Amino acid sequence: MPSDADLHLQLKQLQQQYQALQADYRELQLEKQKQETSATLWLEQRTRELQAEALEQKKAETLQRVFYRIAERAAADLSFYDFLQSVHGLLGELLYAKNCYVCLYDAQKQRKNFAYYVDERDGDTLQLSDVPYRRGLTEFVLSTGRPQIIDATRLKALEAGGQVTEGSGDMTFTSWLGVPMHIRGAIGGVLAVQGYEPGVAYSDSDADILSFVANHVSSAIERYQALDDLRKSEERYRTVIENVGVGVVVVQDDRMVFANPSLVRIVGHPLDYLLSRPFTATLHPDDVPAMLHRHERRLRGEEVESMYSFRVITQRGEVRSLELSAVKIEWGKREATLVFVVDATARLQAEQTQRQTLQRQTELNDMKSRFISVASHEFRTPLAFILSSAELLKHYGDRLPESEKTDVINTIETGVQRMTQMLDRVLLLGKVEAQMLEFQPAETNLLALCQDLVEDARIQHAEAGCELALEFEASPAVGLFDEKLLRHIFGNLLSNAIKYSPQGGKVLFRVSSSGGRVVFEVADQGIGIPAEELPRLFEWFHRASNVGEIQGTGLGLAIVKNSVDQHGGSIGVASTVGEGTRFTVRI
Repeated sequence: MPSDADLHLQLKQLQQQYQALQADYRELQLEKQKQETSATLWLEQRTRELQAEALEQKKAETLQRVFYRIAERAAADLSFYDFLQSVHGLLGELLYAKNCYVCLYDAQKQRKNFAYYVDERDGDTLQLSDVPYRRGLTEFVLSTGRPQIIDATRLKALEAGGQVTEGSGDMTFTSWLGVPMHIRGAIGGVLAVQGYEPGVAYSDSDADILSFVANHVSSAIERYQALDDLRKSEERYRTVIENVGVGVVVVQDDRMVFANPSLVRIVGHPLDYLLSRPFTATLHPDDVPAMLHRHERRLRGEEVESMYSFRVITQRGEVRSLELSAVKIEWGKREATLVFVVDATARLQAEQTQRQTLQRQTELNDMKSRFISVASHEFRTPLAFILSSAELLKHYGDRLPESEKTDVINTIETGVQRMTQMLDRVLLLGKVEAQMLEFQPAETNLLALCQDLVEDARIQHAEAGCELALEFEASPAVGLFDEKLLRHIFGNLLSNAIKYSPQGGKVLFRVSSSGGRVVFEVADQGIGIPAEELPRLFEWFHRASNVGEIQGTGLGLAIVKNSVDQHGGSIGVASTVGEGTRFTVRI
């Protein structure tokens, strides 16, 4: 049997083993607690990480959705203010944005335009245009070119440093965030949000988000500005087109699809008429084929003269001469023709008047030359006869028989009569040119007048070998005429008929009635008039090329024509060289 000492030793050993076991148990418990704590911490950490990832994912999805909707709003047909208002609403999904404004900056003019301004305290009173550049929070962002987060403490520091001294609106905000907007490659504005409530504090993350939004808004602003510039450009262009004095028209599918007011005025038809009919509807019928030919060639891409003339007929029936230039363009994504039209009527009339004036001046110069030539000849010849006859009488008068003296005196009288006749015609020419040829109709006995005219012609040309005959068949034989002008007319015609019949023959003076008019005919069997010279027969000083040595001034027929015109009558001529001439006067 073990002793007490042995038992005591065994008991002590057992106690030591128990204590060791307890220590091991405690270690196990501690290890277990450590493992459980570590697992909990890991789980909590992992949970937080997953929550953060989910939050970032949600944030990213929200950002993506907001940016997409901003882009969608930018593409919609919204006004600029409505677009910014929708951006404000979407911005609230990303950060605190109860109060928001958009400021556009014109660096060249140093002016600000608050295109959008909504604030719970300021309202929209600061939504102003053409605001001077000062030292406010907006200018601070513009000058630094970086996002700025401002709280009350920093605001005081900025004010103390003189960087922000002219802030506008309610400055008692809790936190303010403004980011620059880059428009067309330069800082062109500021997007800002702010809060007055306690606990509102913007972060760098908010600044990044607002900067992303500002980039999207800037792109949209560029688009709106481009559209606004285009609209203004179109307005300016339309103003110019509608007020320019040149007619502008667009022709497509053979119809006018646009016409400015000047074209309406020039063409002389209402706009609805022009747009509802083929573009050739107002053209002069004679000009339509050429116009269509040029139009078709232009559409085929062929070369067409840059400018040409054509005529239109206005609603009132007036014919106007126009000039156009045209070019092929695209109108509504289809080919068309842009046409510029000017009214050349006045200019062409002025040019025609100028040509007529020059032609008249040339004719007058020719007439002066012919007058000098004719007058020189017509006056020199009788003067020479008169002078020689006077010298003959002076030196040999006492030796000449009476019959020869009589012949000399007759020669002098004939020369004086010829010069007197010439002077009378020149004076009459002056009256005609000055439009002073008097027309004084009175009751006239035509039969007696015609008999006198024939008898006078017979006496004046007593030595001519012509047979003069009068056939009077007019009824009644009395009428209202200017006897003086009739003597000019038929005295000249009868004299010419005898003078240009050097071989003799019959000269017929026939008077009849037809259609309420008196018809006078003077016909001869003389040398006739070349056909190519008939159009110039009644010009001053014109004489036919086949008159040879037959004397004449070229004034008679011009006076005849003017005298007939004074009566409101007409004169015609028919002639064959070598067979004779017939003049027909209708009064």
